[in-house]
Amino acid sequence: MDLLEIRKQNPWWESRQRINEDPKLKDYDFARIKWAPRLRKYIDLHKDVVYSIRGPRQVGKTTLMKLMIRETLEKSNPANCMYFSCDLVRDNSALSDLLETYLTWVSALNNERVFIFLDEISSVRDWQKAIKLFVDIHGNGNIMIMLTGSHTIDIKNSTERLPGRVGEREHVQTHKIFLPMKFAEYVEMRSPELYQQVRGFRLDVAEERTKQFMALANGNIPPSANDLIRIVPELDALLDEYLITGGIMIAVNEYAGHKRISTQTYEIYVRQLAGDMARIGREEKTAKLILAAMLKRMGSTYSWNCIKKDAGIASQPTIDQYVNLLQHMFVLAIYYKAETDGTVKHAGDKKVHILNPFIFHAIYGWLINPAQDTYQSAVEFITNPENKSRLIESVVADHLNRAVHNIRPTDNYDPSDFIFYFRTKKGHEVDFALKAQGGLFGFEVKYQNSINPEDFKGLAKLGKGCMVSRRELLQKGRFAVIPVSLFLVYV
Repeated sequence: MDLLEIRKQNPWWESRQRINEDPKLKDYDFARIKWAPRLRKYIDLHKDVVYSIRGPRQVGKTTLMKLMIRETLEKSNPANCMYFSCDLVRDNSALSDLLETYLTWVSALNNERVFIFLDEISSVRDWQKAIKLFVDIHGNGNIMIMLTGSHTIDIKNSTERLPGRVGEREHVQTHKIFLPMKFAEYVEMRSPELYQQVRGFRLDVAEERTKQFMALANGNIPPSANDLIRIVPELDALLDEYLITGGIMIAVNEYAGHKRISTQTYEIYVRQLAGDMARIGREEKTAKLILAAMLKRMGSTYSWNCIKKDAGIASQPTIDQYVNLLQHMFVLAIYYKAETDGTVKHAGDKKVHILNPFIFHAIYGWLINPAQDTYQSAVEFITNPENKSRLIESVVADHLNRAVHNIRPTDNYDPSDFIFYFRTKKGHEVDFALKAQGGLFGFEVKYQNSINPEDFKGLAKLGKGCMVSRRELLQKGRFAVIPVSLFLVYV
């Protein structure tokens, strides 16, 4: 590859200050609200590793990468920071050529540490071969490589093809998942004064937060909840915002500035999702049929055969294939049925959630209500109590996924290995059963005005757990009952 082509994407080689002309950073600098993702503190650019940052479209992966470049430029030779958008790279051979061209040039200038940032690496076919060859030839001493992508389909291949190269020698977990902000982060960003009261109980510290979360999982209300119950009205108001924006920054800033989200913002996400499907060789029409059938059943349990019939698709393996793909693309998560002994019924009925509210509204507007303004459709959706309850259940599902990852961090984390749903022989269901040391911990979401004895029958079979309510906080025998907006602060 011609060095001039690489130089076009690295204007700071001419002057450090030109990084500030980058469109992503200009948007960030002028944004009404700014978010400092917690993920950043777990990335050490001075480790000799190959980092991979994966997350949904529109979450801010490129912006985070550009912020790290600007930070690095403050202390390093500008030539030692190379960024390239891999949407423009044809295949692994072209990627190898790009890396060799850059390293040959920068090595002639100095022998200092090199920082290589490759954006949307998933666009490059067999990219792992190019990275492996590069590290095999040059080693990865004094070189940091960072990759971003919008799905995790190739994570398994990268782990198999890059053993010992990605971070094991440095004892670093290198496959990072970058998701939209959690509700607690949203509270911290939108109302620092309110979050200061949460911080007073050290719930901003991962270890302490996990400890108090596990107390809830065991059915015990932590003492901090008895104090924080007084801020639930303010948390509820922020949760209503979160159910619209999903904590995705472009949506957050539009909503904060204009009290609405533009149709264009929703359409950008949908177009990118359709484009990603096409690049992987899947049909947009088939994906739409499957997603539309799932949206209508959100919060229910069903078989793939039901989706096959609803969507009018001839082959059940096609459903499996597309659902697996959408899961890897951070669109949805699958929950299988677990038994009391911990066995999992993968072949039975499943429960599926679209995990992020903004993504849900974008897809819902695209598939179910295309004639209406998408933002107005979102507002109307959460105005309906039954719909709002279903969306809150999805948010709880997302936060439970993250809680388990915090308890058992791993490069190849799959929530469906740890979080399930549960149903007794008499048909009493528990929305989520979290598998951790000590067995299954139940979480039942009842976003309703009052909690009834009947609502505890599924939890009673598990023996321990937490009821996530609309407004009640109480100890009900072996079970904790806690308002959803307060519960999410512990996750």
